[in-house]
Amino acid sequence: MSAQTENKKDFSQSKLKTLWFFLAPYKLHVLALFILSLIIGVLETACVAAVYPLVSVGLDIQSGPDNIFLSAISKMAELLPIKDAFISFCVLFLLLAIIIFIVRIINTYVTVYTASHIALKTKERIFEKQMQADYQYFLDQKQGGLVYAATTAPMSLMRLINSVARLVSQALLILFIFAFLYSISWRGTIAVLLAGVGYYVITQYIGTKISYVTGARAAQASQREYVILNEAYNGIKQIKVLLTQGDWVKGHKSAVHDYFYHYRKNVVWNELPTHLVTLFAFSAVGIMALILRIQNPAGFTPMLPLFGTFAFALLRLLPPISDFGRLRMEIMNLLPNTEIIYSILNQRLDNIKDGERELRSITSSIQLEGVCFSHKGRSETVKDVSITFEKAKTTAIVGPSGGGKTTIVDLLLRLFDPDSGEIKIDGVNLREYRLSSWLSKVGFVGQETFILHDSVRNNITFGLDRYTDEEIIQAARSANAHDFILEFPQGYDTIVGERGMKLSGGQKQRIAIARAIIRKPETLIFDEATSALDNIAEAAVQEAIGKISKERTVIVIAHRLSTVVNADKIVVLEDGQVMEEGTHSELMKRGGAYYNLYKKAEESR
Repeated sequence: MSAQTENKKDFSQSKLKTLWFFLAPYKLHVLALFILSLIIGVLETACVAAVYPLVSVGLDIQSGPDNIFLSAISKMAELLPIKDAFISFCVLFLLLAIIIFIVRIINTYVTVYTASHIALKTKERIFEKQMQADYQYFLDQKQGGLVYAATTAPMSLMRLINSVARLVSQALLILFIFAFLYSISWRGTIAVLLAGVGYYVITQYIGTKISYVTGARAAQASQREYVILNEAYNGIKQIKVLLTQGDWVKGHKSAVHDYFYHYRKNVVWNELPTHLVTLFAFSAVGIMALILRIQNPAGFTPMLPLFGTFAFALLRLLPPISDFGRLRMEIMNLLPNTEIIYSILNQRLDNIKDGERELRSITSSIQLEGVCFSHKGRSETVKDVSITFEKAKTTAIVGPSGGGKTTIVDLLLRLFDPDSGEIKIDGVNLREYRLSSWLSKVGFVGQETFILHDSVRNNITFGLDRYTDEEIIQAARSANAHDFILEFPQGYDTIVGERGMKLSGGQKQRIAIARAIIRKPETLIFDEATSALDNIAEAAVQEAIGKISKERTVIVIAHRLSTVVNADKIVVLEDGQVMEEGTHSELMKRGGAYYNLYKKAEESR
């Protein structure tokens, strides 16, 4: 076997494996579709075969060759309570047409139901898998690509399954009619078959060399467009300020042009099979007529039933053969999107293993012991860090930017696991606990507050409906947010706009604090929660933090040292290492790293 043949075999097996991955859970649906396609093929062939005796009886010509198809039609006609043979065949022909119509409607419904159900479940599976993926996965992917995989690609899968179902149905129909034609005239059938082989070769080449390639490139261009649109909408403020609109428009234009170039190319090539099959069908009818005339130079009338049946069969074959070629190319064009979904569903996206122990409560401390960590493809960010966060105490981590402060928070939240060392809760490795039981004890407020385009109420509850109005208001009061919320036109039902555009920075942060404390966490983590705020907004947020920090374990990552002078312990982190720790007064007396940071901050005021 040549390398080229082997590659084609591997290519076909790979595509079938991909398709079967989605169809396998629906074996009964697939079986039902196959049986319905068989029934349609048999009935359609019977309808074609009924033309032969209909014409023969109508012209009072002796019946043609004795074969299984014509015998079956005669027996079916005899079952009808009609004495006139011609009327009997006419009624049979009409009955077959009606039954075919009903079965095709059922087949269409089952096909559409199956395809849409698979697409629906696939959408659910993709988003669920994405939501269960590690944080690292989202850092590695572009947002537009994630959205494309969860929205557009599954719709291509639905179209693909529709096309495959139709392809199988058309293939069976073609097979049955060819078998019938062969039984009444093998010479004419061979002529048609040769034309069909030529047609298959041409559509095979177009499907693998053009449709699949253009489909893959169109999918890539469409993903690129999604990425550009998502990034542009998210970064519109920066884009406008930096006057880079033209570059974004240029990138979008390039992606859109690429998509429609490949779309046009694919559509034009997809039209070729329709024109080819028309040419082949007309040629086959002409060739058949010549063959019959050469075989019967004395007279053509006895051949009319055969010729009429053959011509009717070819005309009936015209749409399915045309469809067959078009569907094959359409399938090849849709496969790249299906492969995107297949790849996601077969990847391991959650490498952080969940523990089995349930964390009831934190009784003493949270500890980092000799923790080292480096982000993928980067040098070590955290180097042999050991810190103890005591229960009901406030611990601040300070230091220059890029020192590893936020990485410590990410490790505490188990967005990543340490490369070495341990994080312990009351002496037990954090990995042993169920992640949900740990995170349910933690309230987190970051520098960049995520605000939903929804009501204030839903931004505090964050989609959970287990909280009462009293709990929501109490959380808002604790976060110093209740008063400004009541000033809004609809109070807690006020829609805050996309990404909270109707809120100030301080208001966003206080809503985020309310969101964190409504869950009644034992531990609060603030990662640069006030660094982007002005002095007035910072004071309001700091007051809220101070109010809710009593009797809780608090971890504060701070850029402004003035906000942590009252912390029970301050840890200075530089270049991923702990330089020193102590209270504000202790560290100031030492005159070390913290002292230098504090003095530099004072001088820059």
